[in-house]
Amino acid sequence: MSTSASSPVLTRPRATRAWFDGGRLWVAVDDGREVSVPIDWFDWLAKATEQQRAELRIIGGGAGIWWDDMEDGVSVPGLFGLPENL
Repeated sequence: MSTSASSPVLTRPRATRAWFDGGRLWVAVDDGREVSVPIDWFDWLAKATEQQRAELRIIGGGAGIWWDDMEDGVSVPGLFGLPENL
């Protein structure tokens, strides 16, 4: 049996930017993709004020998005349906 040297390597998506628009969390990742999810996926985000939502920061080299004020965050790979450990 042979293996192909050109098989794609799985990498975790890394956020470069995150923002809110029209009730959705948008995330741009380092490979050029953008993903959006409804804020209703996260009860704590849905209940937050616009100001609280806006005060986010990208952590872990783009692996997550964190809100200090709400002491909660989201996993960027999780937004793509990927496991935390690739």
